[in-house]
Amino acid sequence: MKLNLRRTEIILILGFWLVGCALLGIVLLLSYQQQKIKRDVGTPEAIHVPLATYTVVHTQITAKSQQTVALEKVALWHDDAVLVSVASNWDKTNIDTVGQPSTWTYRYYSHGHKRLFFVTVTADGQATGISHIERIYNRPETIKATNWIDSSEAVNIWLNYGGAIMMRSFPDIQVVAQLKIISKGGTLEWTVAGFDDISKKYHTIYINAIDKKIIRIDSKLQ
Repeated sequence: MKLNLRRTEIILILGFWLVGCALLGIVLLLSYQQQKIKRDVGTPEAIHVPLATYTVVHTQITAKSQQTVALEKVALWHDDAVLVSVASNWDKTNIDTVGQPSTWTYRYYSHGHKRLFFVTVTADGQATGISHIERIYNRPETIKATNWIDSSEAVNIWLNYGGAIMMRSFPDIQVVAQLKIISKGGTLEWTVAGFDDISKKYHTIYINAIDKKIIRIDSKLQ
């Protein structure tokens, strides 16, 4: 079947594809490093960092605040769309700038139409949405809960359980935050990961997005 796409539609598709590839590439790279040299830190107490030593000050533009804008865009698509994941990243960031206003990408799934819908919301509240061309018959895990902790709190937990230590040692690193259900029927989790491209050091925390408990920590800072 021949698709007649306008120039603007092609640009939008390419733009979302590049954003998706960038985020996926970061997550895969961190996963590769974890498998190559993995050190499970175990309980949070093992890091000896007290809670609330650091507090993220950028709390106005967050995953939850921008979701309101994303939902307006999704409502124009299909009314059965359900949230699948939320993600953002901060390049060359430090303790003072991590968590600052950034672009958030939301994935939604329509069971009736068997398609994914991507919404990107910029820091100034501009939203762009596009539907995935291919149908997805294996329904992804969707986020039904609404009481998940916001991105600022997830990043704050990451800072206080080793993230700040990493930022002191390796300035201008990249930090990625993603909300999703990791496995089928599993727990809704925030994954917050810091990665230094030069040293290949990383520090990743998996947080229960409902009760804030740390599920596990994967780190290579030594």
